[in-house]
Amino acid sequence: PPAAVVAAAAVSTRSRPTPTQAAMARRLSAVKQGVPHFYLSTEVEVSALLKLRADLNSDGSWPTLTLTHFILAAVGRALAAHANINRVWDDGEIVAYASAHVSLAVETDGGLHVPTVRDCGGESLDRIAAGARVVVDRARAGRLSAAEMEGAAIAVSNAGMHDVTWLTPIINPGQSAIIGVGSIRELFRPDATGNPALRREIGLVFSGDHRVHTGVEGLAFLNSLKALLETPVRLLKRG
Repeated sequence: PPAAVVAAAAVSTRSRPTPTQAAMARRLSAVKQGVPHFYLSTEVEVSALLKLRADLNSDGSWPTLTLTHFILAAVGRALAAHANINRVWDDGEIVAYASAHVSLAVETDGGLHVPTVRDCGGESLDRIAAGARVVVDRARAGRLSAAEMEGAAIAVSNAGMHDVTWLTPIINPGQSAIIGVGSIRELFRPDATGNPALRREIGLVFSGDHRVHTGVEGLAFLNSLKALLETPVRLLKRG
């Protein structure tokens, strides 16, 4: 009936996307359609990581650390150990990067931005945290330059604060991989004797560009990342 059509029209509106939203839609659509994604996932036990973070944050000589800072450091260390992951596809050629930079997905009022945190494979944890805070603040203030979003083959997208078990992200344009991070889950799993033991786990998903990476390469990288996060004291050493 005409009255129903009028009522339906009254509860919806149309608007044009902002330039940032329109650019993001074009770029991500092109990546999803043109890049052959493949996905690998694993669970990471983070009890030791949570304890180390709490200990460091209670020490006034350290800056406040988030889980994202540890993940950036771990991805950088794993990237430095697996140079074959530190590559991108560019116009029919494979480009290998010399430095282990890692990008970070940042949600802002103006849309999603993915600034780069420099030398996560070699810098100390506190310097990685400081670098991440700078680019996140600049992203939220809308002051990022194009150069601050370049130079990384891989990104981290941490959605753990939004109560999600698995995040399977789209690769950022110009890159070849991205790590999706889920929320911490508490659950019981059998220990070595078969008795239930409380574990705190996060789900990680590796999204890779199959033009550049094989499944075996992605698995080796993901297993190295998992080992670093489960033995986080290794992240206190410079890469």
